[in-house]
Amino acid sequence: MQHGQQIFNLAASFQVAEDGFEHQSDMPDAPAPDDVEEDTEVQRRLLANAPAHMRAWLDRPQPIEMRTVGGRLDGPSPAKREPRQQVWFRAKDPIGDDPHMHQVILAYASDMSLLGTGIRPHGVNWQTPGMQTASLDHTMWFHRPTDFNEWHLYHQESPSGSGGRGFNLGYIYRASDGALVASCAQEGLMRMRKPKG
Repeated sequence: MQHGQQIFNLAASFQVAEDGFEHQSDMPDAPAPDDVEEDTEVQRRLLANAPAHMRAWLDRPQPIEMRTVGGRLDGPSPAKREPRQQVWFRAKDPIGDDPHMHQVILAYASDMSLLGTGIRPHGVNWQTPGMQTASLDHTMWFHRPTDFNEWHLYHQESPSGSGGRGFNLGYIYRASDGALVASCAQEGLMRMRKPKG
C-alpha cells in the first residue's frame, strides 16, 4: 500500500525439488563478459558533462555488475535498435550458500534492464525529456538452482509494444555450462508525456 492505494501484488508458488524430464533452449551466442565494457563505465563516460546529481547517481553502491552487449542506449539521442538485447550480469559481493538468496537477488536483478528492451526501437531512453517508464508486472520462473556470483547471460526481447505498454521476455543462462536457470515476462509502461502548457 502507498498513500492508501494498493500498488503491489505478489503471488508465489513453490515446488519440492524432484527428478523429471529435462530439456532447454540453447544459450544464444554472445561475446564473453570480459569482452564487454561494464555499464557503469559507459555511463560515466557518456554522462561526464551531465548535472552533478546525475553523476552522483552513478557513484552510488551498485551491487549488480552489468555489461550490455553492444552498449547501453545512453546519451541524449540514442540510436534506434532492434527490440532485443543481451546483458551479462552477476552479483558483485559474495551471496553465500543459501540457494534461495541467489534466487532472490537474481529476481531483483532481472528487473534492471528488461523494460529497456521495449524502448530500444523508438530512439528514446530514461534521459529523454518526457519519457515515463515503469514495470507494471513481472513474472519469473526458476528452472534450476544457480550461483549468481557467477556470470549469467540475460537474453531479452520485446515482441510487442502498443498502447503505452511494452511486453518483454527474458531468458537467463549460466555462463559456465549454458544452463537456462530462469525465465521472465514483463509488461511495462512506455509513455511519452506531453509537455504542459
